[in-house]
Amino acid sequence: MTLTTDVTAIPEDPTENYSLKPASKLILIVDDLPENLQVLAGHLKELNYEVLAANSGARALALVQNKKPDLILLDIIMPHMDGFEVCRRLKADPEVRDIPVIFITARTETEDILTGFQLGAVDYVTKPFRSAELFARVRAHLEIKASRDLFATYNKQLERLSKNLRRLNEDKNRFLSIVSHDIRGAFGNVISISRILTEEDSMEPDEATALLTDIAIEAEHMIALAENLLNIEAIERREVCLKRERVETRPLFDFAMQAHQIASQAKGLIFEMECDGSEVDGDLTACRQIASNLLSNAVKYSLPGSRVWLTVKAHENKVLLTVRDEGPGISREDQQQLFVPFARLGSKTAANEHSVGLGLSIVKLMCECMSGSVFCESEFGHGATFTVSLPKA
Repeated sequence: MTLTTDVTAIPEDPTENYSLKPASKLILIVDDLPENLQVLAGHLKELNYEVLAANSGARALALVQNKKPDLILLDIIMPHMDGFEVCRRLKADPEVRDIPVIFITARTETEDILTGFQLGAVDYVTKPFRSAELFARVRAHLEIKASRDLFATYNKQLERLSKNLRRLNEDKNRFLSIVSHDIRGAFGNVISISRILTEEDSMEPDEATALLTDIAIEAEHMIALAENLLNIEAIERREVCLKRERVETRPLFDFAMQAHQIASQAKGLIFEMECDGSEVDGDLTACRQIASNLLSNAVKYSLPGSRVWLTVKAHENKVLLTVRDEGPGISREDQQQLFVPFARLGSKTAANEHSVGLGLSIVKLMCECMSGSVFCESEFGHGATFTVSLPKA
């Protein structure tokens, strides 16, 4: 047990050399004598510190769990639970172990001092003490803790940045792998078909036409890939400035069917269109890209000889553009990744055609740029329906 006179044994102005008051910090003082708590609390408050006081070790541990202080001034000799045990429990708790503890005690034995440091205390002040010295140490350890906390914050930020950079690097590697695979595949097919055309002397006209159609399909794919890559980069950088104009919807699907004519004819797809003549308030180029990408997706996943339905219908202040196919459908798991750039889905195209996973992400971004939206309805094994909602002109 300590004596009240220990705290003020050497009278001194506690605010000496502290004309600039520190930013408010919370300090917990622990002592079994109310007089000691009162004296220390008074001095600390004069220095603009917030103060919590505990008259026992158990009370101190309870307070720390409720509100974490920036520093603890801890007496050693207390009944029931001494300061050493309090410090031991504090340092065993991951939530509060980093709070600096300064022992204040009349015990000056070297063994006691070493025990305090071994338990994790940052400093040891013996009584009677000079108040200016104690408060200088308090401020020093608060500054050290603030620096340590700042360093920890920076470390967490660096970890987050590092994680994001790793993710971006993985995305870049996956993207390069996908694009390089598709480029090699497309050009490899073109080269192989070209060799057949040039080296085969007795080829029938129908066979030659079919091979030339294959070349055209590969060329269409490469053009679409290049356009999508340029579009998604520009949109994500907010470099796309979309117009607001009246856009007729019937020509949008006419344009899309023309763009994918060779691939759709090669599969013998049957298109059925229903358009109520509604007009969209949007950008013509963006609307064309949306229609083209939706139709491209339907053509890729449609089985030969199947149907594709194209529908335009006004609904309140929106225009709904719908593309429905009879493909393999999309699982619930894949639907979560539909609009993520470069996502590879479990569903396979009807003839294992190329699919980089950019078309639907382009559709989503462009819809959002025109205050619209896109959603998918599908049951695995029963085709897919994509609906774009855009503002009505």
